[in-house]
Amino acid sequence: MDNKKKLDIVATALEVFFKYGYKRVSMNEIAGAAGISRAGLYLYFKSKEEIFNAAIVHHGDILIEEIKKGLLSPNTTEDKILYALEVWAIRNFDASLHSPEYKEITDSSYQFAREALDTSYEKLETLLAALLEIYPTAASGIPSVRLAHLVTGALRGFKAVAKSSDELRHMIQDLLQIISAGQ
Repeated sequence: MDNKKKLDIVATALEVFFKYGYKRVSMNEIAGAAGISRAGLYLYFKSKEEIFNAAIVHHGDILIEEIKKGLLSPNTTEDKILYALEVWAIRNFDASLHSPEYKEITDSSYQFAREALDTSYEKLETLLAALLEIYPTAASGIPSVRLAHLVTGALRGFKAVAKSSDELRHMIQDLLQIISAGQ
């Protein structure tokens, strides 16, 4: 099978899911948007859930690449961590609160694509751990990998309770202040 075609299908499916949500999208709609037949789509993916999982990982990979490019700036490590979390969670947070389709994708990620979502968060954790390795913290006894896991876990919880992107940003900034307290 052609990997480029498969990636094109996943990218197209991601757009369709963001536009219509998870539940309203069918294999026929994905196939049509990708310019292939439904039978052709089944050559690449067994089910809508499988495409959705691939789309979640693809979306995470897009965000990770954007973060990596933004980290090339000469800002402080704390600024880099804030930038990473801005791209990953804050930037589209208000849309997720006000768009039923976006909210459905978020909810469906936990229901139908938990492994894909966890894979994407693990990639974010790896990136954050590398940054935290060079970021002086009061939590110096905690390995950077564990600290990155705590940050992403907190981020997931913050997203559940924050009422706006500004509140989410402030919660993240407060967490980073706690991590760096005493320095």
